[in-house]
Amino acid sequence: MKKFLALAFLCLSACSHLVVDSTERLQIKNLSDKAITRFSVVGKSDTLLWVPDTVLPGELSFVREADFVGTFHAVFYAADSTGKFHLVDAGKIHFDGGSELLKFSEKDDVWDLEFE
Repeated sequence: MKKFLALAFLCLSACSHLVVDSTERLQIKNLSDKAITRFSVVGKSDTLLWVPDTVLPGELSFVREADFVGTFHAVFYAADSTGKFHLVDAGKIHFDGGSELLKFSEKDDVWDLEFE
């Protein structure tokens, strides 16, 4: 009986890894007419660079994986009309785990980030 319970526990715990994804695979799609770069999440003590790629208008970033599941504060840099990059506060974003495409769009200097 003990062997059966141990085997059942191991099988169920192995199966739970297939259901619960503790990592996030993120790809950025830039729908704006400005280049964006250095998408980062801000923690209590530091800021972690997640997507270092510079994503040009109409382009996709590489897929980046990190152990970020939950709600985080996010920032990134966007180019202005002179080509200089400035910090943009994206506010709070919730990551569910798994693979997600995050679309960046901008109108009148107001940025909108939306998952597809």
